[in-house]
Amino acid sequence: MTQELEAARTAERDKLLTTELVPEQVLPKVMTTFGLVATYVFIICWITGSSIMAAGGWTAIPMWVLGILTFLVPAGMAVAELGNLWPGEGGVYIWATRTMGETWGFIGGYLSWIPVVLNSASSPAIILQFLLLAFHAQLGLTLTIILQLVLLWAVVGLALAKLAANQRIMNTVFIVYWVLTAVIFISGVVYAARNGFATPFSAKAALVPDFTGAGFLYGTVLLYLVGVETPYNMGAEFLSVRRSGPRMVVWGSAALVIIYLLTTLGTIMVLPSDQIDPVTGVIGMLGTAAPKGVMEVAAIVLACIVFVALMSYQVTYSRLIFVSGLERHLPRIFTHLNPRTRNPVTAVLIQGVLSSLLIVGLYSQSSMANVTVFLQGGLSIAWLISGFFFLIPVVIARRKYADRYANEQFWRIPGGSVGVWITIVVGTVGTIGGIYYSFAKSWIKDVPDGTWMAWTGSIALGMFALGVVVYVLGRRAAHKTSSDDALAHLAVLDLTKEGMSK
Repeated sequence: MTQELEAARTAERDKLLTTELVPEQVLPKVMTTFGLVATYVFIICWITGSSIMAAGGWTAIPMWVLGILTFLVPAGMAVAELGNLWPGEGGVYIWATRTMGETWGFIGGYLSWIPVVLNSASSPAIILQFLLLAFHAQLGLTLTIILQLVLLWAVVGLALAKLAANQRIMNTVFIVYWVLTAVIFISGVVYAARNGFATPFSAKAALVPDFTGAGFLYGTVLLYLVGVETPYNMGAEFLSVRRSGPRMVVWGSAALVIIYLLTTLGTIMVLPSDQIDPVTGVIGMLGTAAPKGVMEVAAIVLACIVFVALMSYQVTYSRLIFVSGLERHLPRIFTHLNPRTRNPVTAVLIQGVLSSLLIVGLYSQSSMANVTVFLQGGLSIAWLISGFFFLIPVVIARRKYADRYANEQFWRIPGGSVGVWITIVVGTVGTIGGIYYSFAKSWIKDVPDGTWMAWTGSIALGMFALGVVVYVLGRRAAHKTSSDDALAHLAVLDLTKEGMSK
């Protein structure tokens, strides 16, 4: 009798969520290992972060290293284990739901999703600033906002294409990313060899993190390392989650480290810290270190890279809205898939609408450069909090699903319980530190800490308030329709392997 009850509890525990069942049947599996590495890098790696970091001088280097060790490594190991344990569409939503319950699953998924709204509001400004740098131009406020909206909706339009087509674009531009990184670093080395370091070298600064004078850099570092869990939003679209997932994390993280360190070093070697623009500095240094015309071409190239990266954001994060619709946290309309592209059209469009509202509302209140960084600070706070929803679930999963760990073969954090606790404690402490330095310390020299906290705190609180509204109203609207009726429209899709591969 005891064994029968235990078997019944296990069966109920392991009952597939709708989001673990439906996407496997209706979404095409097109994500190769190389494609996943490219997607991982585009989601996480924004070398504009090297501009902010380089403004801190040589202490930026140990801050990068500290952020990698205290956040990127623990987070990468946690998501690789959870992604192998539950290889389905929705990533952090599934992990938190399986270990912490449905409500916490929604909160974790929401906090992991909301960065796409903030990033999509700031990225068009970044693209525009690089184009203005390339053409040595200036624009008025109204035209600036209009062009940002045009860029955003061009990205949204491209994101609605087939995933396979988007993947080919990302794979090609990924190679260009490496070429640009090499140009920045080599130009910096050549300039330093001829003229010496623009920022005087200090062994202490280059080896010891300076939290007293440059603590804000730690928050900045973690912002530019968050997102390791995001590709798992598309778990049902991996060709093989268990094979490609860990490789994506390892190779993608290695690529991040190389790109960030080389571009930060290149900028530090060429420009004094007080002359580095917080957005375009990483390309502006080529105006000093490279032959005439190189900076302008590089600025256009990086604008294109950010454009493609923003497209990858729209594609990847739209899956979380689709999942919320499947699990009836949102109305049925959010589960709509285009029959030809198999993209969640409504999800992509709503992301564009929300980001458009932020662009119009915020960029009319301050300078384009400052608001871009304010948005990134608010983004950092919300996104880092979502990290607890893939760190804590690892500990719970090890206990709650001990039978699966004993009987199944999949990648897991090495070192048994000791390895898990070291990973989670280090990752949690690093995350808390990142939240503090993202909120309490201004990332812009000319902006006081009080002003910084007012902006970033308001942005973060606004996003949390939106989450409450979405949960209450979305849940109420979604539950007016039965689960079967909510999914009925998906039955018309061709579910054959041949149909899904086209």
